[in-house]
Amino acid sequence: MVFHLLHPKLQKAIKELGYLTPTPIQTEGIPRILSGSHVLLIAPTGFGKTEAALFPIISKMIETSNVSGIRCIYITPLRSLNRDLLRRLYALADAVGLSIAIRHGDTTQKERKAIAVRPPDILITTPESLQILLLHRKLREHLRNVRFVIVDEIHELINSKRGVQLAIGLERLVELAGEFQRVGLSATVGAPQLVADFLGGVGRKVEIVDVSGEKRLEIDTVLPMPSEEDHIDAEKFDVTPETLARIRKIAEYLRSSKGAVLIFTNTRDGAEFLASKLRSILGDSVEVHHSSLSREHRISVEERLKKGRLKAVVATSSLELGIDVGHIDLVIQYGSPRQVSKLVQRVGRSGHGLDKISRGIIVASDFEDLLEAEVIVERALKGRLEEEVEYHENALDILLHQIVGIALEAKVDGKEINLDYILKVVRRAHPYRNLTEEDIRLVLDFAERHKLLRGLKPRRHSIRYYFENVSTIPDEKSYKALDETTGRIVGELDSEFVYSIEPGTKIVLSGRVWVFSRKENDAVYLYPDFDVKGALPAWLGEQIPVPYEVAQEVCIRRAEVLQKALAGENELGLDLEGLEAELVPTPERLHIHVLGNKYAVIHSCLGTKGNEALGLYLSHALSGYVGPVGYRSDAYRVLLIFRDYVPINAIEEVFRKPQEFVYRTLRNAIKNSKIFRYRFLQVARRVGIVSKDAQEIPTKLIEIYLDDLPGLETLNEMFVERVDVKAMISLIEKLSNGRIPIVVRKLQRPTLLEKPILEEALRLDFSFRGLSRESLADIVRRRILNKYVTLLCLNCGWTLMTRAAALPDDIHCQKCGVRALAVIKGVDLEKARNILNKFRLKQRLSVDERKILENLQQSAAIVLEHGKVGVIIQLAHGIGPKTAIKVLNKVFEGEDLWLAILDAERQYATTKAFWD
Repeated sequence: MVFHLLHPKLQKAIKELGYLTPTPIQTEGIPRILSGSHVLLIAPTGFGKTEAALFPIISKMIETSNVSGIRCIYITPLRSLNRDLLRRLYALADAVGLSIAIRHGDTTQKERKAIAVRPPDILITTPESLQILLLHRKLREHLRNVRFVIVDEIHELINSKRGVQLAIGLERLVELAGEFQRVGLSATVGAPQLVADFLGGVGRKVEIVDVSGEKRLEIDTVLPMPSEEDHIDAEKFDVTPETLARIRKIAEYLRSSKGAVLIFTNTRDGAEFLASKLRSILGDSVEVHHSSLSREHRISVEERLKKGRLKAVVATSSLELGIDVGHIDLVIQYGSPRQVSKLVQRVGRSGHGLDKISRGIIVASDFEDLLEAEVIVERALKGRLEEEVEYHENALDILLHQIVGIALEAKVDGKEINLDYILKVVRRAHPYRNLTEEDIRLVLDFAERHKLLRGLKPRRHSIRYYFENVSTIPDEKSYKALDETTGRIVGELDSEFVYSIEPGTKIVLSGRVWVFSRKENDAVYLYPDFDVKGALPAWLGEQIPVPYEVAQEVCIRRAEVLQKALAGENELGLDLEGLEAELVPTPERLHIHVLGNKYAVIHSCLGTKGNEALGLYLSHALSGYVGPVGYRSDAYRVLLIFRDYVPINAIEEVFRKPQEFVYRTLRNAIKNSKIFRYRFLQVARRVGIVSKDAQEIPTKLIEIYLDDLPGLETLNEMFVERVDVKAMISLIEKLSNGRIPIVVRKLQRPTLLEKPILEEALRLDFSFRGLSRESLADIVRRRILNKYVTLLCLNCGWTLMTRAAALPDDIHCQKCGVRALAVIKGVDLEKARNILNKFRLKQRLSVDERKILENLQQSAAIVLEHGKVGVIIQLAHGIGPKTAIKVLNKVFEGEDLWLAILDAERQYATTKAFWD
């Protein structure tokens, strides 16, 4: 047994703590770590990876107990380790005479001071806190004794800028402490060699110990079909019959499960929706858990689930990582997980243990979702995870921060550094192995111009810049979404999503359709709508991308299923109306299906990011032929939206352009996109040209820095995270050299292949009963009558403040009897009185004061002529005296007062951006 290789003192301690038999990862990993090798340990959750790393390291530390200072750093992307595991580690360290401390953003000042005065043998910290420790004068001395570094959940760091920052941070630690042994802990990944290279850096061999194949998985897929009862009850549950069928199927699984169940959705909005519907069936035994909820709520949910007081928790990625929630009997994935690695991580939360089978069920939402789920399950069972990783290479914003950090370290240590030294340190970090001197000079030039460095010496602003930008995680502001008609909070919207939409855009939030009106401070205002067509899901920026390989396989399978269905084997009962065998796309030919004179659907199964690249390229390239072209994309197609006609010849032409033209056009399209502006803001914060709390970026600033460090890095980031250029270029090359033909067909009506993107832009999993115009008008009526109104008599200055519902039918001044009463709106009452007094005294008014007076007079004229109705109309949002007259004209022509107000408010919401 491998435990006998450990120090006798440690053997005794681990036996007392209940570690009797080593797990496969411990059996394989412990000898390699004891030998001094750099090691990457890959195993599913519950296999004891942490112990596999720490047991041999602690054993080696016991043998050199005379060394003081921090000897082992345990880096975790999470602020808190599994609480049970942490308790065992403390007990273990105590038993062998070693000390452990934790240092992260929430550590108190008292605890931080204690670490500096009495450094622990093992320090648990985060990637961000390591950046702070490297510049702490006192702790730098303690860090010189580091001999071991463990990086936990390394698969979560490799595809983010947190990981890039950590890679250089570890090389800076090497400069301080000398070479140390590196151990990485990872969940099952598709590119283990890349993770190992990332962990080791350049010039260090890392041994890979992978026991992920030991975990047994059982995963089923199901597409619930609605029963007659679902059709009857759908309206009561405020969902479609298809959605109700899925919800009831999940409720059935929960009732039959012997233990706790985790239900994963791909979005926060989806988690809230599903939890609320399941609670209406099963009561309070179902809770929700996602990153937007308070920490207190999340911990409460975790504890109640662990103690068996909850039957199920509906969660997003927030419960994928090693948070301790006790034994999970079953994992349900609501809708396709979209990626193999997501499915493996999520299902791995069930059957937590070596001899347990991890059981999962995917409840698909429709035909295409089912095929996608089946492909992902098959790949998961074969261990074929995604090999492509969002890997940031030569990130310029992180490089700037790290060079400033290196310069500050040199100042602390009182030593001189040069460009060769910087290149030596940075190029050892794997993401910067190909860094050019040109790149580094660009960064140094930027640092010089922005007074962060003079040569390679820090300046006055360097320290503040460094510490303010220790975190690379975007400070994602979320906006409260308010129903404009009721003032009620209906959900939250991410800042990236808010940034990417215009007033008048239709979105889906909390299972309903809304029209985006405006953004004010920390809130966005929405109007309810009742037409789903063209609505964007509010979690757009949060969607998990479907990889190219999965999309290609789904495309092939979809063609097989449809051809069989057209031949009479229609087992799924698919709607085949308008579909013929030659209309079915495959990866071997590119189908362009044209509908009317406005829409073209490109059936390109390039995956989410490949089709996003294609949509950007086509819309930008074609705008030169026919003016602005809109686009939408999903994993299986791109929808092009034209104003007047579909230019078939032009579409075919841009598909055959040379690679250089395609790439240049895509770059320009990205730079002109709204999402580029948002990402530019994130990079601008990191490099210090705007403050950390800045919520807007001036257009002029983007223009100035477009071809400088911030603009170049924003473009790099977009190419890594948002688009798959390789997939798009590969398709265009095949089209150019004739390996793939283009098939163009004009359709009378959309088939089941076009409907997903035409009707809903992206598949919406949440339906709604919808509100009639009459229902909306009633909401408007109640909202306005509940408002408080202030009236000012323009004759004597008398004022009245009351709820609109309490206004008398005969409105007049109670002091002088005159009916010329102005509605005070958009101006302070005292200011209005002062302007009125100046006017009476014939004093000179400023331009603004004259404008306010004119508004007051126009408002009073409306009340004088129309009484109470004149007041009510002016209480509506965005309706001033001029618009009020237009609304009154509609009412005189027979239109309902409240519907006329509703239309006017909507008109204001959609046009405000152009004239306000």
